[in-house]
This record gives sequence, structure tokens and C-alpha cells, in this order.
Amino acid sequence: MSRSVCACTQRTYMRLPCLSSILDRAREVLDDVIYPRHCLLTQAYLGAESTLLPSVDDLALAAERGAPMGSALEVLLQRHVHPDDYLLFRVSACWAVNRSSRIDAVIYAIKYGARANLACALGRVMARHPDMQQLHPDAAFMGVPIHPARRRERGYNQAYLLAKGLSMQTGHALIDEGVVVRQRYTPTQTSLDQHDRQRNVNAAFAVPSPLLVRGQHIVLVDDVLTTGATLNACATALIEAGARRVDAITACVAT
Repeated sequence: MSRSVCACTQRTYMRLPCLSSILDRAREVLDDVIYPRHCLLTQAYLGAESTLLPSVDDLALAAERGAPMGSALEVLLQRHVHPDDYLLFRVSACWAVNRSSRIDAVIYAIKYGARANLACALGRVMARHPDMQQLHPDAAFMGVPIHPARRRERGYNQAYLLAKGLSMQTGHALIDEGVVVRQRYTPTQTSLDQHDRQRNVNAAFAVPSPLLVRGQHIVLVDDVLTTGATLNACATALIEAGARRVDAITACVAT
């Protein structure tokens, strides 16, 4: 009798939900009511979904077309970089960004809102750009490096995470952080004019071990393209270290 009661008690106990799981679920529900999550792109309610980009069809279609500037992009860049110093072979951008665009909210969240998980997801969408479909098989992605001090402030390099997403989606190699280093802590480019941007990044990059890039076809990855001074400065360091060709792709081009 006692054995039967014990067995029944045990079965009943096993069916009881764990108190900690009940409390965790209650906390999730409460957080969802007080701080409902919405997609940064569509403002759609996310509920308990783990993804932060649940609806990116329009974004992906825009990436397939490339930024509205299209082939005029390189012409624009060459206005800001002297032709003798311009070393980028091909430059691509997925979206045009301005203060009212939805993609601007995503970029801001990645850079200043500690949303590192958005960067890799966005990199996967960037792979829809037509130039990424035509890459040579030996091309490798590299995130434009940031200074170690800035990386400590932010906790990650968003350009590297974008490059990681591109690599995961396309199957192309991803070059490790540290192959190119940013050796000068430069002021943020956002408030600088064209001349000061160029001066700000001169000799900012170095390649500690040139053998790691010698003969390589490298595709630099960054979040926002403005004058192209940063990309070209990084490309210069790579070419001088022996890279065969340097392209670049950015999530956005500032308009």
C-alpha cells in the first residue's frame, strides 16, 4: 500500500511544472507587456520570436538591385580620393541611407545600441547584392578594423560581424580579425568634412604579417560609406602588403 502511494505521489510530482520555469515564463510575459519588441525595419510586433529581422523581403529586394547610385558610386568616390591614390577595384553598396530610412535605424542599433546580433543577420541579407553573386571563388571577406580602444567600448567590431554574415551566406572565406590593424585611434568620421576625413585615416592601418594577405583577393566590408576615405586607406595598406586585388561592399551609402 505504501509503495503504491509513493509511486502515485512520484508520478504526480513529476507532472508538476518546475517553479523556476513558471517564474521565468512569467517574467518573459511581463517584460513583453512592458517592453514589447518590434522589428527595427518593419515595426512588426515580434512577440517571443528570437529573430530581430522577421520581415526583410523588401530589404533583400533592394539589396538585389544595389543602392540607387548604382554604377555612379565609384565616380562619386573618386571625387573624394585623388585618382593616383584610389586603389579599390570595385565598390558596392546595398542601400541608400538617410535620416528617414528604416535601414538607418538598424545601422544605429548595431553601432550604438549593442545589437551585435543584427550585424550578422544584415550581412546575410547583403549577400543578395548582385556583385556578391559574381565574386571569384578565391575572394575572401574582411571587416574593416576598428581601433582596439573603440572595440573595447563597443564590445565588438560591427564590420567584422557583417563580413561574417556574408561569409556564412556565400561560402567565401572570412579573414580573421587582426590581419589588418587600426594603429591610430581616429576621431569618428561622422562630423568631419571631406578633407578632414582623408587626413583622419591617412596611415591609420597596418598589416603586421604581409604573408597573410599576399596574392589575395580581398573584399572589405563596412557598415556605411560616405567619402570612401576609410575604405581606400585600408585598401592601400593591403595592396602595399601584397594583396592582389581589393574590392569593398558596404551595407549603406550615405545620401
